[in-house]
Amino acid sequence: MTTSMRVPRIRVAGRWYADAIAYARVSIAKGLRRQRLEAGLTQAEVARRAGIRSETVSRLENGRGNPTVATVSKIVRAIERAGGRARRERARTR
Repeated sequence: MTTSMRVPRIRVAGRWYADAIAYARVSIAKGLRRQRLEAGLTQAEVARRAGIRSETVSRLENGRGNPTVATVSKIVRAIERAGGRARRERARTR
């Protein structure tokens, strides 16, 4: 006799996710991409500034992979540093 286990699903903002980890991956992916684009950076630029491979940035922005807190922190710091420079440059041109 086999028992089938139901995987709990969660619904956030009208979308269903297999579990909380799937939701977290999507949430991290959207946030990283949005921040990177606002800073005017490419994935390769973020990777170089963070000291990681560009494939890692791509995977994370597409909701794949299983990032460590350290990796996400490196990416966020790289984007924030570049974003601050971009904001200062935009302010100077106004």
